[in-house]
Parts: sequence; C-alpha cells; structure tokens
Amino acid sequence: MVDSKGSYSTLSDDVLAEFSKDGDDNAFNELAIRYLSRIRFIARKYSAQGYEQNDFVQEGLMALLYACKTYDAHGGSSFGNFVSLIVERRFISIIRSSQSKKAVPDAMLVRIDALEEELTDVVGSPEEQLVNREQLDQVLKRLNALLSEREYEVLKLFASGFSYSKISQKLNISEKSVDNALQRARRKIGVYDMS
Repeated sequence: MVDSKGSYSTLSDDVLAEFSKDGDDNAFNELAIRYLSRIRFIARKYSAQGYEQNDFVQEGLMALLYACKTYDAHGGSSFGNFVSLIVERRFISIIRSSQSKKAVPDAMLVRIDALEEELTDVVGSPEEQLVNREQLDQVLKRLNALLSEREYEVLKLFASGFSYSKISQKLNISEKSVDNALQRARRKIGVYDMS
C-alpha cells in the first residue's frame, strides 16, 4: 500500500488494481477518477427503459470495482480494455434484464458511432479529472450516508463479484438477508438522485 494519497496518481492502473483487490479504497478511488470519463462515454451509447444515464454511470462504477477484483495483469489484456469490456457487458446485462431477460432487439441498443472519439483517449483534461474526483467523492459520501452499514457492505461485496452464498458466509448472515439488503440498497439508490 502507498503511504501518501498524492503518490497514487503516479502508479500504473495495473498496480492500482492490485492494491484495490487487496482492499485499498484509495487505490480504487484513484482508478474511479481515471475511468469516470470513460464510463460516462460508454454510458452515452446505451439506454434502457426506466434507467437514466446517471444510473448507467453508477452501474459502471460498480463494474469498475468488479474489474479491479477480477483483473489478471498476466492475461494479455490491458486494464483499460478490460474495464471497457466489463462496463459494456454490465450495461448490456442491464438492458437485457430491463426487458425481462428476453432477447434485446437491436432497436433498444442505442449506439452513437458518429461521435468518432477514441475510447482510449477519453482521459480528460486535469480540470475534468479534478471535477471527476470531486463528483466521485460526493457519490461515495452520499452512498455512505444513504445506505445502512449492512446495505453498503453487501452492495460493495456484490459489486466485487461475490455470490449471495459467499456474501452470506463472509458476513455471517442468511442468503435471504443478503438479498433483502441488496434490494433495499438498490431501491434507495434508485429513488435518490446521486448527481
């Protein structure tokens, strides 16, 4: 782990992902700041009934957390490409589940191919990164204030890729309690404007 918060900005994405996997929240926060613009860019390409773009961004941050927990630096793919893949898959999953797990008609996927922005270059200016950092801090504070300790912990573990069974074992609660906490968290996030 790194001693001072400022030195996180000098670390590579791979190193930060490893630190995040080991539970270093500051490493994840740095990655979230770096990838928030990319997540927003990907989110603009999708829409689903009942979801706003802010919902997709929040889901994208959860996908980033999952990517940190599952990334293998020796797998041959860069962390940035891996994150993009995980975020895209999560958004497609949202669209499919919003359609009652039926096949998604192509008309429901809104791709904005005309934007011609290179995804790998969506880092943003230092000013945008500062704004992203402030927005992420606000979202995390609001989540912390909005959710109970149990709901926050269950949501964090679920976003990290843990199954209901594993969460149940880790927190020493029943799977039904896990499901209830996750559903309450989703409802609270759904009715609360995180922007």
